Amino acid sequence: MKRREEKKTVNQKQAEFYQSFEKNRITRIWYSVRNTLFTDLRKEIGAEAQIYELHKSWLGNLRDKKVLDLGCYAGNSLSYYMAQNSKEYLAIDLSELGINKLQARLNRIPSASARVVDFLSEDFMEKDFDIIYAYGV
Repeated sequence: MKRREEKKTVNQKQAEFYQSFEKNRITRIWYSVRNTLFTDLRKEIGAEAQIYELHKSWLGNLRDKKVLDLGCYAGNSLSYYMAQNSKEYLAIDLSELGINKLQARLNRIPSASARVVDFLSEDFMEKDFDIIYAYGV
């Protein structure tokens, strides 16, 4: 129980960081260059498509599945795929900014939702997931 409380404290600090983090000019430039270069490289060598297809094959048929996308920030193409193809989809993250972006994309999918919540907190009462997807967490 002590270990869980320690993790919750770390998660709370991380959530506070996400809420107060402002990128300065140099950080914004670095993020932009880094993300553009990595995205372009992944596309150029076909890694992005391979990762997407591999993960889809691991997930299998989602039609009757309840899916939790854990620590998803604003989601990715696979998040959207899971939301569209599962019986029920819930995305959670500590970042309100990220979740708001994802929820805007999910608004047209009635069985999908996104919430700002700590997986370890008492506020997270969901259970009985068939798949818990945690990419890069």
